[in-house]
Amino acid sequence: MEIKVHNLQNGQVRVDRILPASENDNFHAFSYTGMAKPVKCKVWLPVSSYLIEHPKGIVLIDQMCHAEMRQIKRDKKELSFFQNLINKPFLELEDIISEKLAKVGYKSKDIDYLIPTDLPSDYSRGLDYLKNAKKIMISEVQWNAESAEKPLSLLDEKWNNLNVQKYSFSKTGIGPQGLSYDLFGDRTVVLVSTPEYSSGAVTAIIKNNWIC
Repeated sequence: MEIKVHNLQNGQVRVDRILPASENDNFHAFSYTGMAKPVKCKVWLPVSSYLIEHPKGIVLIDQMCHAEMRQIKRDKKELSFFQNLINKPFLELEDIISEKLAKVGYKSKDIDYLIPTDLPSDYSRGLDYLKNAKKIMISEVQWNAESAEKPLSLLDEKWNNLNVQKYSFSKTGIGPQGLSYDLFGDRTVVLVSTPEYSSGAVTAIIKNNWIC
């Protein structure tokens, strides 16, 4: 059984170097913004999504950015004030979801499973474009975290007309909490609960040793 994974890099973010490295557990949350720190204390990180060609379906890990994000450098209202302090996004013109999918021969309607790894992220703008995906896989943990952060009216607006399918983690001993979900039931694509970054975050482990 052949499984092919495409790394669809779709831009970069500049962050304080302590954000990805977790160099110090005893810092104030405000230090994440990087305010009053020189540029040398910040790093550029790639932002990627992963398209998996699997015999049982086409899987997209993370929804990338909506086409409107090409204006993000000039239109900061798309992001919260705090997110603008933490992450400085930079997208090239070609780094748009439709073009990225087209390069590997697919359209949004071809996606069988869309798996957002972190729902509350302010960069989850690609959901609207990918509403034709056959299934948008949301864990119960993700859904509860999203519900706690946003009013019901905003949730209804965001998820209206999307083909959401919720799933529950099982106690498998995989990951920091020992909780995971086997997408196809054959251990080739396993979604692992990894809540250190946010309460609903998940990590995907692919059988050919890819980790997304």
